Amino acid sequence: MEHRASDELISTWMRGWAEARGYETHHDGALHAYRRTGQDVDNWEYVIHDPSGEHLRHLSQALSEHPGQRVTAFTAELDGLVDLAHEAGLAVVSTREVLMVTDMAVQDIEAPYLDEGLRWEEKRDGDHAWVSLHDEESDAVVASGHVGVLGDYAIFDRIVTAPEFRRRGFGSLVTRYLASIAAESDAERGLLVASSDGYELYKYLGWTLLGTMAVLEAPNSPDANERTGHTSD
Repeated sequence: MEHRASDELISTWMRGWAEARGYETHHDGALHAYRRTGQDVDNWEYVIHDPSGEHLRHLSQALSEHPGQRVTAFTAELDGLVDLAHEAGLAVVSTREVLMVTDMAVQDIEAPYLDEGLRWEEKRDGDHAWVSLHDEESDAVVASGHVGVLGDYAIFDRIVTAPEFRRRGFGSLVTRYLASIAAESDAERGLLVASSDGYELYKYLGWTLLGTMAVLEAPNSPDANERTGHTSD
């Protein structure tokens, strides 16, 4: 099955991602927005697929009026997007994350086997599931992650391995466990945003690159050099 990014797909990813966090969302044509818990009423963050120069000029004006807000733009043509962003007066803060997709039919439908000394913990709430992998001796969380199902899509997120346990395959175990949970639903495709560090792992597990996630801000944003995206690594 051929996969391509689209406005509908980006909207679905954002809704699933924001819903897991309890964030408020708003959709207006090609422009999608979410507001983090506890943020001011006008403090929206924007998400858009393959924006035009006109879209970016409009967003640049909105961000200049509300310093600290940002735009997450998904594109398969990063160089062109960067040029348009600069022409619109926006700073490119990060291009370190990518959007990936997989056919759920090629993913594991059973939870992976664990070596002795490890155990799973799992919490479910409706269409959302959070899992964590624990070292039984220390009870330390080795790795963890979340999956939420929205219609035909399973949105994977917050797949993180503790620094002292990295490079040992635990991120792969969590991803496979989450896939086994998603397989219980009617989800046909999985979506996730991966960091540059996590890309090779997900590619190995059968995920396909859709495009780059560019984080844009007004150049005068007080923390323009510090903010990052929605990393799943």
